Amino acid sequence: MPVVLALNPDDKRTLQTQVFQELRAMILEGRLRSGDAVPGTRVLSEQLGVSRNTVVLAYERLYAEGYIETQANVGTFVSSILPEAAMSSQRGSTVGGERVLASENNDETSPIDRLLVHKHERADGRRLKADFWIGRTESKLFPKSEWRKIVETKLRHQTDSMSVYGGPEGLETLRSAVSDHVGPSRGISTNFDNVLITSGTQDGLTLLAMAFKDKGYGFLHEDPCYLGALALFTAMGYASKGVQVDNQGIKIDDLPKTGKWIVYVTPSHQYPIGSTLSLERRFLLLEWARKTGSYIVEDDYDGEFRYDGAPLTSLRGLDQTGRVIYLGTFSKSFGPALRLGYLIANPKIMHPLRDWKQLISNGTGWMKQAAMAEFIHIGGYRRHLRRIRTAYMKRRDCLVSGLHNLFGDCQIVGETAGIHISWSLPTKYGSPSLLEKSALLNGIGIYRPETGGAWISKQNKSFSQTVVMGYAAISEAKIESSISGIDDCLRGLEK
Repeated sequence: MPVVLALNPDDKRTLQTQVFQELRAMILEGRLRSGDAVPGTRVLSEQLGVSRNTVVLAYERLYAEGYIETQANVGTFVSSILPEAAMSSQRGSTVGGERVLASENNDETSPIDRLLVHKHERADGRRLKADFWIGRTESKLFPKSEWRKIVETKLRHQTDSMSVYGGPEGLETLRSAVSDHVGPSRGISTNFDNVLITSGTQDGLTLLAMAFKDKGYGFLHEDPCYLGALALFTAMGYASKGVQVDNQGIKIDDLPKTGKWIVYVTPSHQYPIGSTLSLERRFLLLEWARKTGSYIVEDDYDGEFRYDGAPLTSLRGLDQTGRVIYLGTFSKSFGPALRLGYLIANPKIMHPLRDWKQLISNGTGWMKQAAMAEFIHIGGYRRHLRRIRTAYMKRRDCLVSGLHNLFGDCQIVGETAGIHISWSLPTKYGSPSLLEKSALLNGIGIYRPETGGAWISKQNKSFSQTVVMGYAAISEAKIESSISGIDDCLRGLEK
């Protein structure tokens, strides 16, 4: 049967990707149904005016993902059984009487299509002079000497542990160390039985998505939010809905009144805007979860860093009904390459999470768990946090003062905590995207929420002038020179 595709030569996507996504959309929308024939690769390549290899590669991807199938000496057809996750993403589902797509705020691309590995370089391949990418940490502050001594001691005296499988929930010594640490630091009263060691936050989110799948829960998230969380739950077929945030965090009045939800929030330092969820809203969110039978996933990704004022007690610390699942990570205090984090939940939830951890990876590596447990136990982790907090606070001060010198009374959010801030570009300089591109040409990486690892819906116009900048991995000298470079860019943009 004839297939009409519209390829755009000005589209940033490759022609191969356009062919793949156009055909996939036709299948998901029902314009091509199971059993329908699709054109041969030679026919379609001639029709589109592209190389046959482009179409062949697109078809190979469609075949690999289960959208099409071939019949020897007959032809190529839409698969008789289409991928369940893909179909559920398109059809959506009903949560609390409300029909919600698997990604309600899915614009031209789905969240998973937006995932990327950030490269610290310009379009011409030259490395950036300064990259303010969110979440980067300073490798020079890693406690190499202390860590090396601990690892060497473990290898010298505990080599037997290298030849056995541990429990999927993680080493008891590390789980105990974590439970002891989060008590005074995050206001969480727990014990090691309620702690599960993960390979970072994304691993914890994956376990949660698996444990709650097909149990009637929708996925509720902040708008804007961390892209990795939304992409994961969307890929798993969850119906999702975004709730906008302001300078006090997620807007409680906009939460659905019915339905069971997994609501993903970053209350200590909203990702990517940087606002802190107010105490009043924390109690209101907990009450909403109790009334609707929903669960709150509290991602405390950079909660170790607080510079001004006393930190608010975590949602998990305020929770009286077991509705909060807490995610912590060592990625921001040690570095993401360590791939070590933890999850705290009540026993009812912990059992399926443990089972899924066993099925997916059978636990996290022994060596890094044992080393981290010892590092916390001897007080090294506490000393390390004090040291890097001091360093990051100086860099925060340098960046904030530089922006104030540049703009005067600049609107900055998130400077009291975390390792990144957001600020609002005055409209007289035009769109932040123009500044982002101009800065990149000058070797400086600054970002908008949607290019800095976050998802923001097109209907959310509250942050159209927002720029996000991580500062932990950049020295004060580089921050100062970068501010000067941004100033030069602004002079060329000023209306």
